[in-house]
Formats: sequence, structure tokens, C-alpha cells
Amino acid sequence: MSNRGFKELPSVDQEMIEEINEIESNIVSLLNLKRSGIVNGVDAAINDLRKKDFVQKEKAVLKVHQNAISKTFVKGRGEVFQTRCGNMRPRRTTYVDLIEDLYSYYFEDRVVTDYSFKTMFKKAMEEKIKTENPKEKTIRDYENTYKAFITPQFETKDIRLLTPSQVKAFLQKVSQEKNPTKKRFYKFKGLLNLVFDYAADPDNGFIRFNPVPDKNGPYEKNFRPVLDGPEDKAFQPEEVKMIREYCWNRTKEIDYDVNAYAILFSSETGVREGEIPSLKWEDIHDTHIHIHSQQNDEIKNGKKTYYYNPATKNEKGVPKGGRKIPMTGEIRKILSEVKAWQERLGIETEWVFAREDGDWITTVAYYEALYKICKKLGLKLSNNHAFRMALNSYVYIPLGLPATERARILGHSVETNLKYYSFARSDNFDEINGQIDAFNQLNRANSYEKTCTPCTSNIVVFKAKEKSPRTLNSRAFSKK
Repeated sequence: MSNRGFKELPSVDQEMIEEINEIESNIVSLLNLKRSGIVNGVDAAINDLRKKDFVQKEKAVLKVHQNAISKTFVKGRGEVFQTRCGNMRPRRTTYVDLIEDLYSYYFEDRVVTDYSFKTMFKKAMEEKIKTENPKEKTIRDYENTYKAFITPQFETKDIRLLTPSQVKAFLQKVSQEKNPTKKRFYKFKGLLNLVFDYAADPDNGFIRFNPVPDKNGPYEKNFRPVLDGPEDKAFQPEEVKMIREYCWNRTKEIDYDVNAYAILFSSETGVREGEIPSLKWEDIHDTHIHIHSQQNDEIKNGKKTYYYNPATKNEKGVPKGGRKIPMTGEIRKILSEVKAWQERLGIETEWVFAREDGDWITTVAYYEALYKICKKLGLKLSNNHAFRMALNSYVYIPLGLPATERARILGHSVETNLKYYSFARSDNFDEINGQIDAFNQLNRANSYEKTCTPCTSNIVVFKAKEKSPRTLNSRAFSKK
């Protein structure tokens, strides 16, 4: 019997509901003992609890139910108990069954009949969304973590019956079989804590305490660190070359392949995936590209929507001016072709990487295009992040750019650049020795020149020319 159309929640103490939930939890525990072979005194205890359960439910129902409960005779069914409830007239063979139905009718939003881990996860997520309003990405992270780690067997477990040792054993099993990274393990453990904390909350009272262990013994015992080499983190120079050649060929074979141009742009700039769709023509200048935004997404009414975020990832939602990327000849060539195509097709848009209808491309479309190209080329990696890693260690470091400058261009901290983006590019000692010798010879030559009378210099120093805001935009991208 549904309570749709019932406008107000009945005024019954939450303690009464919690007591009923606890009684039913104890009944389940005794039934499990009986199934395991322990029978002495169990049946009598179950009967006593069921009587107590009915008495409490009857008290709760009669406190809010205003209509009389009567007994009548119905042809074909015999004697039944009935009452009026809203627009309905429920009839049940026994008084106990009718009370059960009325209890569900009035209190179904506060009554839990399914105590499985799966159901508790759903309720915990509903509570988190209602009380904390988390970001869409946070919600997706929890859902993806659930799919990755919670097994079909574990999700059916009655959360009230899971002991600390069983939870610890499950943590151990996951650590052994999945071998997650530390970050993924903490996400998994965070999901468990979310569910068990919700169940142990005094307002719910499904369990007395959270059985998840504080320490990470199972993980530390079973974790087998994977020592990734450079090829596991970044596209190698020859792989970047393959991707670029493939994309350039596509731009010649397919009219206005905007995703191919976006991939070429990313390979030259190392921008984040979300910073590509949000790039506007007003962000393009003679000497540099202004990166100060990103495309984000959220779920509204069950549908994914995209929105413009005026701050980059490292700015954490607060615009701080973004960063500037040098305008190289290759980048200029890519953007010039994109602009030419848009003018040829009559695309009126503010977006650099726009579809033919003028709307911006999406991160999903970009990701899928890059993924398909990498798989077609037989590459191990297929993510945009591999471009950032490659640019840092195979271009910026050999150029001699200090970590501070590399971090500024890529948009993260110096610590992040040194710890996660920089690695040894070669173990060829002939190459390394040659570089050191060349460096030493240059220094010695410079030292010798300083002791001599300088001759007329061939170096002409140009004074930087001030540009007006109007001339800052590149002529290459202005309409002709």
C-alpha cells in the first residue's frame, strides 16, 4: 500500500521507530543463528521479539491513524479487517497484517526493510547529496569506486550482520586481488566509511559502530608498488610524432576535423583536457595563449550538461588570472588552419575549437577521439595527460627551462612538476658524457673570452615594443 498523496509525516517519536528497527535487526540475527545450526532457545526468543515488534508498531499506528478499524465479511474472502486510509480502504485477513500495512503506509520513508550493503550505499549517497551538496565529480568517483571494488557477493550482505573481522577480510581480499594504488585504495576505504558511518549514525541506528579499521594494515601488507618507467607515464617522442602525423593527415582527408586540430594543439601546449574546449579566440595573442578557464560538467535531471568555469584546475574554482603559454610557430599554424576552416564554412563562434554549429566541443568528444587514434596506432597510453608529461620531460627540460618556469607554463606547483612530471630521459652515458663535455667546453671558451678585449658585438638588442590591447590579438586569427 503506497502513501502517495499523503502530505504530512506523522508525528511519532524517532526513538519509537529506532526501537522497532532494532527489534527487527535482532530478529534477523536470531534467524541467522538458527540457519547456522544454533537452535536452543532461538525460536522462543524470535517469537517474543515478534510480539514486541507488533506491539510497538500498533502503538505507532494508532497514534496517528484517525479512522476506525472494523471487522467485516467479504464474499469470496471471508472475514477481513478493514479501515479507511486516505482515498483507500485496505482489507487484510488478519489484524496483524493490517497493522503492518498501515505502519508501512505512514512510516515507509523511515522504515528500512532492505539492509543490504547495496541499499545502504544508495541511502548514504542520498544523504550526502542532500546534506553536503557535493560536486558531480565526487558523486561519480563514489559510483565508479563502487563498481570497481564492491563485489556482487559483498553488496548483498546484511550490513547489520557484518563483523569487524569480516570487513577486514574483505579489505584484505580486495588488496590482494585488485592491487590498487594507494589513491584508489583510500577511495575504496572512504566508500566503506561513508556507508558504515551512515548506518551507525544515531539518527539511523542500523548498527552500533563503524566496523571499518582505522589502520591500513591489509593494504600495506598486500600493496605491491609498480615502478613505472617513463613509457608508462608519458608519450615517447616517437609516439608524439606518430600522433601528430596521423592527425595532420586527417585534417587533409576530412573537412574541418576539429578534434584532430585539438589533439595537435594539446600535443604542442600540454594544456589540460578541460582547458581545450573553453579556449576562446579572445585568448589568442601574438606572443602567447591565455589559459584561464576550463569546461566542467554536471548531471541535471538525469542528463549531463557542460558549463564554463572561469578558473583552471590549479586555481581551485577561484579565478587568479590563469597562465600564459608561449606562441610557437607550430601552434600558430594549427590555429591559423582552424580559423581558416571556420571562415570557409561560415562558422560564427567565440570558441577556438568549435563544432560546425558554432558550439564548443566537449571533453568527452575530445577524449574519445584521442583514445581511438591511440588504439588505432597501437599505443599503450591514450590519455591527454601523457602529452603534459612528454612536453615537460622531452621538450622543456632539454631546453633548460627551470622547474619554476615549467610549472608556470603547465599550471601546477614546482613540487608537483619535480615529483610527478620530471624523470630521467636517458640512461645512455655516451649521450650524457657528450653533453657534459660540450657544456664544459662552452664554459671554458666563455671564460677565455672574458680575459680578452671585446670586439664589436654582432648581437643587436631590440627594445620590447609596447602593444596596445587592440594589437595584442594575432593578425593571423583576424578575419580578412
